[in-house]
Amino acid sequence: MTSTTLQSQGFTPARPQAVAEALRELSTAAARVLTALRSALPQRQSAPARALSPAEEAARVRDMAGSFVKTDPGFAADLYAAADRYERAQEI
Repeated sequence: MTSTTLQSQGFTPARPQAVAEALRELSTAAARVLTALRSALPQRQSAPARALSPAEEAARVRDMAGSFVKTDPGFAADLYAAADRYERAQEI
């Protein structure tokens, strides 16, 4: 009969203060990385939005409808009709 004996090593758990300190350091490092990324990215400046006239809005809907004529002619027809109804409602 054979017996095997395993010797285990005792590990002491980490101190709660050490875990909290490690988490604090991790969050500080993450904040620094995010700050560095934010400063490295080019800043986008958006132009102030100008309100479109009803005629311009209808023209944009018609342009969008033109892009769907080949792939979805039914949807394009609906968009053209919506632009027409909008112009009539706005009395253009």
